[in-house]
Amino acid sequence: MSKDSREHKYGYIIEIIVLAIVVLVVRMLFESVLPLFYERLGQNFYHALLSFLRNYPLTLLMLIWDFFLIRILTKKYQYGEAPMIRALFELLGIVLIGVISALLMQLSYSDGPFFSKMLLMEFITSTIFNIVVVAIIDIFSYNSWKSNKALAFEIKMRSQANYQYQLLKGQLNPHFLFNSLNVLDYLIHIDSERASDYVKKLSNVYRYQLNMESQTTVTLDEEINFVSYYVGLLKERFTEGLDVKIDVDKQYLRRKIVPCGLQIMIENAVKHNIVSARNPLVVNVFIEDDNLIVKNNINLKVQSNPKTGTGLENIKKQYQILFDSTITIENNGKVFLVRIPLFR
Repeated sequence: MSKDSREHKYGYIIEIIVLAIVVLVVRMLFESVLPLFYERLGQNFYHALLSFLRNYPLTLLMLIWDFFLIRILTKKYQYGEAPMIRALFELLGIVLIGVISALLMQLSYSDGPFFSKMLLMEFITSTIFNIVVVAIIDIFSYNSWKSNKALAFEIKMRSQANYQYQLLKGQLNPHFLFNSLNVLDYLIHIDSERASDYVKKLSNVYRYQLNMESQTTVTLDEEINFVSYYVGLLKERFTEGLDVKIDVDKQYLRRKIVPCGLQIMIENAVKHNIVSARNPLVVNVFIEDDNLIVKNNINLKVQSNPKTGTGLENIKKQYQILFDSTITIENNGKVFLVRIPLFR
């Protein structure tokens, strides 16, 4: 079980304990207060509650306040996170709603003193009513949150499976393997040392991809090391036509990135643009505002489709699901730029 899962599990347990204590305290107060209504105020609690609820505008207003109280708390503190703080704010919110409701109810009376025993009775009645309503809304809100979280987890797992499938297809890409073998065959005949170095780079590329099958994120340092091997393979094929410049400060090397994210950006640049000594493709990789920037000049191939490729779209989906973020793309016809968020 992951650390986050354990923390959420303990959070649920604490919330259940807090809820049980609140229910017990409310029941004790309720049983203590009921006799006071008749002995001190000369009224039956149920009659007092019915009288309170007959003020339809105020009842509707209380329901709206209760709803927004739970909604605001759920946005600020998700279920399982800081349960004691959430319970405290929820209790304070209920008391505040009770006070305001009692004051508004008292204002509706045309006669009698403003601050009286009736005001206390109305505060107690509205508070008990709001506790019940908030508990019901909280239960429905929790069930809805739990269902949405389960759905999001399922989508995440399906997306991860799809990503791994895409990654596997990239490993077995016959075009990449075919071009690599052609280059290797050429190097064997002209320079055995370069051929040996090429085989090591090819081996490192495939080893990295195989190791990343079960991971959703890697450090930028790992990705850059992998890309250095990948670019080394491409440069043997394109020689002076490809120039990849990576300038990343050491402080960002431990940041997280999606596996093969940088490699796919470079692959797309090579795939869609002319790469030759006459028309060199220059790819710059650097950091800007905590984003990894991948920028290349545009010199599209005649048959190339300038639209975003499948690999790039897959990376965008990974960022949306894993980090609730996205990569951004800029294309002015001369420069193609991709901003990749980095996470700790």
